[in-house]
Amino acid sequence: CHHVTGECSCPPGWTGHDCKLPCSSGRWGRGCANSCACDGGDGGCDPATGSCSCQPGFTGQRCQ
Repeated sequence: CHHVTGECSCPPGWTGHDCKLPCSSGRWGRGCANSCACDGGDGGCDPATGSCSCQPGFTGQRCQ
């Protein structure tokens, strides 16, 4: 928490007043500020790192 305001500083992948809400689908990083850059299969990405989660039949860094 911020020492003056008491506002939570959430780790990457988490958001909300008390950091208990995971990033919504398609978002990742600190403050859920980044969009997933994953292609085919729409498997989404890891909410903390942005690593793509490929659906069956898709592979590669961006599931292309």
